[in-house]
Amino acid sequence: MNAYEIPNLRFSLPAGEDIARRRFVSVNSSSEGVIATTAGSAIGVSMNEAADGEVLDIADGIVVVEAGGAITAGSDVEVGANGKAVAKTTGIGVGVAITGATAAGQLVAVKLVSVSNANGTNGTDGAATQTIIYTAADLDAGVDLADIPIGAVVGAGTITAVTIISLGAADGVDEANESAFVLKVGTTTKATETFNADTTFPASGAAAALTVAEDASVAAGDVLLLNVTNGDTVNLPSFMVQVVVTLD
Repeated sequence: MNAYEIPNLRFSLPAGEDIARRRFVSVNSSSEGVIATTAGSAIGVSMNEAADGEVLDIADGIVVVEAGGAITAGSDVEVGANGKAVAKTTGIGVGVAITGATAAGQLVAVKLVSVSNANGTNGTDGAATQTIIYTAADLDAGVDLADIPIGAVVGAGTITAVTIISLGAADGVDEANESAFVLKVGTTTKATETFNADTTFPASGAAAALTVAEDASVAAGDVLLLNVTNGDTVNLPSFMVQVVVTLD
């Protein structure tokens, strides 16, 4: 049977290294997508080839992965070298093979399962997450955003990553004209970043992570508010805001 896929959740992260398409990926301590560790857990599969710093598209569900060896349909799968799929031996089972592969280099469809490094070996689900994505329109020079609702949290948890993905080229950002991003719940700051001459706004198609506050906890029903304060000459392109919440 030919490999096929039915992606479920699709999301993006900045790539923390060069990543080939169709590989198991994980996330590092800087909230960047990286090749999943051999025999470790995976958050999804890379849907595009991304160089270090570029936007990496990730999907879970039934996804197609490059095989690192022979795999029998119906068998458990773990992460092999370079993020390829291999038959499970002693590592964490990250999914079940829907189609098989007779040799390395072939494509295999895998139904991913939710696991974590801590408890994935016994098949217990890892922590659930919610991803909120908001797209802002192009902002003219000096125009701000004030307490713009970008989404509501479905349950108690912690904001673990906030990423800005640029959809164009910014202009007029310098030492005297900064662009300050603040994500809030009510009046409480949850993540921040200020772009200026030292911290450049990401180029078109690139991403930048905001600094998450020490207290990044959220409650069910909390509405996330985006604030962007721009200097007089700052002209921002359309951009996406991606917020990942790990639910309790």
